[in-house]
Amino acid sequence: MFLKQSTAYTFRLGPFVDDTDGKTAETGLTISQADVRLSKNGGNFAQKNESSSSSHDEIGYYICVLDTTDTNTCGELLVAVHESGALPVFKNFYVLEEVIYDSLFAASAAAFDANQRVDVAQIEGSDATDQINAACDAAIVTYGLDHLVSASVAGSDIVDNSIIAKLVSKESTADWDDFVNTTDSLQAQRDYTGTGYSAIPWNSSWDAEVQSEVADGLAAYDPPTKAEMDAMWTTAMTESYASDGSAMTPAQALYMILCAVSEFSISSTTITGKKLDGSTTAMTWTINSASSPTSRTRAS
Repeated sequence: MFLKQSTAYTFRLGPFVDDTDGKTAETGLTISQADVRLSKNGGNFAQKNESSSSSHDEIGYYICVLDTTDTNTCGELLVAVHESGALPVFKNFYVLEEVIYDSLFAASAAAFDANQRVDVAQIEGSDATDQINAACDAAIVTYGLDHLVSASVAGSDIVDNSIIAKLVSKESTADWDDFVNTTDSLQAQRDYTGTGYSAIPWNSSWDAEVQSEVADGLAAYDPPTKAEMDAMWTTAMTESYASDGSAMTPAQALYMILCAVSEFSISSTTITGKKLDGSTTAMTWTINSASSPTSRTRAS
């Protein structure tokens, strides 16, 4: 448990129980000032400084009061009492400096000590803003933006939210334009109106590089050439027909469609489709009626 340095504190110490059965509450003990022993931060035991005796509250707990002298040393505070007829009782506290205690347990932010805030003003002093602005300006001119933000600049070039905000504010100022115009050629072409890079020159060497990369990509992919695509429409396909129930190639599908709508003969319930020669059987179908058919099924 934490205590605030040099601050009085009242707490319940116990339970005090019978030293014979180890459970019966001892409610009638006389615990004087001298009986309450303190060890501050590992030091020798001594009686507490606060003069009151500890009175019984209930179920073996006694009200113990410490004053500002009792809690004046930071670190572990051990409170121990060993009364005749009762088992020993002790309690450990940890005494914290006032500002640290308030930063952890104060009821409102107003109670925090200013030095507990971790910000540039506390680190650098009241003129921190001016120092940051000056350091930022100098770092931009001397090292460039990338060097500053990477935190590799030593000394006063502190990289934190304040510096980043400073850099952002530069975008709309002449200082920022000056910085951009004195860096490398690519940054010099940057259009900060939001339209991206502009006025970047193109040259024949770049053309050659792009064409080479495109050629390599096409070679790896190996798509059909224009000549091959043209030949597909002018080269005769090999006549072929898929067997009944089998998957077909595109060429077979075209020949089978041609067979179904081109030359064929009907005999009773059989339709016979012919090949290109007009006589050889390519496929046959069976119809459900010789006189009034309503459906047909491929037979071969």
